[in-house]
Amino acid sequence: MIEILLILVVIYVGYVIYSDSASAEKSNNEKVDGEVSFKSPVTVTVSAPVTQQSSAENTKSTKADKPKPKTKTNKLAAPKIELRTVMMKNPATGEEAKVAGSYRMVKRWIKEALVEEGLLEKIYKNNELDDAAKVVVAEALSIIKAMDKYKV
Repeated sequence: MIEILLILVVIYVGYVIYSDSASAEKSNNEKVDGEVSFKSPVTVTVSAPVTQQSSAENTKSTKADKPKPKTKTNKLAAPKIELRTVMMKNPATGEEAKVAGSYRMVKRWIKEALVEEGLLEKIYKNNELDDAAKVVVAEALSIIKAMDKYKV
């Protein structure tokens, strides 16, 4: 019994020493001759050349002279689409289902309702969903979620 206790104490002491040495290596401190020196980030200052303008030029400068920030727009980007989860009710059977923004997770009767309402041409298979089809399907889902006929 004493041997087992002694083995456990030795293992614990080894663990403490190992974890202490590992944490010392991970820190950003460097030990040099018993002293601790901290690494500080190097700061670089760059000064721009200063040009003098006359006061007449200063008064003429307006907001139109300043460059406008450019925003990236994707021509193929989908319009903002409602992504919240909505409860829908099947008018024929009375079944209620949660509908999120993913067409793949929508129940079959909702896909059939999208086609019946004329919002989609057909029921898409998962391998047929490309980027253009996803945009059309997402718009159709947001429209059918708003219809009173299918609200709970």
